[in-house]
Amino acid sequence: MTLLAPTDSMAVLALVLVIVALGMAMENRPRIGQFGVLFIILFPALLSALDILPRAATVYGIVVQDFVPLSLPMLLFQADLRRIWRESGRVIIAFLGAALATVIGALIALPLVNLGAEEGVWVGILTAGFIGGSANAGSVAVAMNKASDPMMGVAVASVFAVAVPFLALLLSLPNMPRLWRLFSPQPLEHVTLPGAGGGVSSRGITSLSLASSLALSAVIVAVSDITAQWLDYGPAKFLMITLLSVLFATLLPRQAARLTGHYELGQILIYCFFAVIGVQINFVLAMTEGAEIMLFTAILLTVHLVLLSVFGRLLKLNGAELAVASNACILSPPTAAAMAVARGWHALVTPAILCGVFGYAIANLVGITLAEFL
Repeated sequence: MTLLAPTDSMAVLALVLVIVALGMAMENRPRIGQFGVLFIILFPALLSALDILPRAATVYGIVVQDFVPLSLPMLLFQADLRRIWRESGRVIIAFLGAALATVIGALIALPLVNLGAEEGVWVGILTAGFIGGSANAGSVAVAMNKASDPMMGVAVASVFAVAVPFLALLLSLPNMPRLWRLFSPQPLEHVTLPGAGGGVSSRGITSLSLASSLALSAVIVAVSDITAQWLDYGPAKFLMITLLSVLFATLLPRQAARLTGHYELGQILIYCFFAVIGVQINFVLAMTEGAEIMLFTAILLTVHLVLLSVFGRLLKLNGAELAVASNACILSPPTAAAMAVARGWHALVTPAILCGVFGYAIANLVGITLAEFL
């Protein structure tokens, strides 16, 4: 019995939105900005462990089935592939290396651990999350009918048990000279230029731009849903959402630029999903049943760092570029941008965000491909 009953939809949604608001407030504070998403996922886990939030509720289904697909186009309306390639420079090359290293790490880890009868599906879900973000992991999970699987909570808890130390390692690497030189011996150049960074800017947000963004997202989701039904292939829905959104951003950049507030609105929706995933996290269960996922994640991340370092040496990329690319790939654009700001790598802030957005654009395809063919 929990304090909030599963049928108390408005009360449960209210608490979820409060948690999301607090997490977003944390993101606006430089010293703790990189921990905002962690709070949104881990605090609901604490509330569910204390029997305050239910682990299953009617409103969670709405978040998973409606919020997630609706948020994806809004997160991708700035994914102009030409702009990403033009402005991200060396960091996008590092990011591509990071993504490739992640896939190789997953393929190396797969035969070494036992993820169960549908291990290929879970490899696809986890890899999509590492290349893109939790939104992509959620999308692939929904596409493969695993969003409500109890194993999802175990997987998230197990990944966080390894990913949090990974974040700490990335943040502290520059303070460990020997490891930093081992990671990349290249000198840091052109990464501390003042005024070169900043987030993806947007003009004033209006009710018209919000309504237009929401309407366009709904149309894209509806068309994708109809296409998936016509093909009789559920995962096609999220592939179509990604394809249509990226095509709009790339082929109609001026029209996409007129839309403002879409990223923020999409962020709110997807953060609600993060909170719902957090509610399902059971760290006790993860320690008893998630050992294989933790081992899989540890192997994947180790291979990721080793191969990325080798890749960086071959292409003479410096440690800052590699660290930001790794953060944007394995964690998220906000944590990558926050790390760039915290380390004074101002010229890498915008590339960190753009590379992370590029990760959003390709992760669903990578994840669903792995889930289908492994």
